[in-house]
Amino acid sequence: MRRWIALVLFVAIAVISVSTDAIVFKVAFANRAKMNHEFTTYPDRGWSSYPEFLESVRAHTKPGDSIALVVRTMSWDDGYSYAYYRAAYFLAGREVLPLLREDDMPLPQNFGRATYVAAWHRNVKDDTRHVVWSGDGGVLLGH
Repeated sequence: MRRWIALVLFVAIAVISVSTDAIVFKVAFANRAKMNHEFTTYPDRGWSSYPEFLESVRAHTKPGDSIALVVRTMSWDDGYSYAYYRAAYFLAGREVLPLLREDDMPLPQNFGRATYVAAWHRNVKDDTRHVVWSGDGGVLLGH
């Protein structure tokens, strides 16, 4: 009985997809590896090396570390919010400290409070920190 229901449902989906745009039918036979790559990289369009940068920051820090984030745009609505929330996702277990608020007011105290500073596509000068790691368009500075 289950096989019969599955067959009927499959045929119904096939008929509906062929009669409409055929997208459901196409997805069933699509290249899964290509789809996985596209869905995985889609959120980072325009920020192509940013996920790799964050993965490397994660590899060079420990859970519980605090990390201040500096990126190429230091305006909340022009991309900093994206960079901050994406970093919080990739660096789960670490405290990601924003350097500005939603209204673009700076939060300099977070820079001083951070164990590390992760700077991507941005030069950061701080005589109290040294380079822990660099690559993927950025640098990780620590005490």
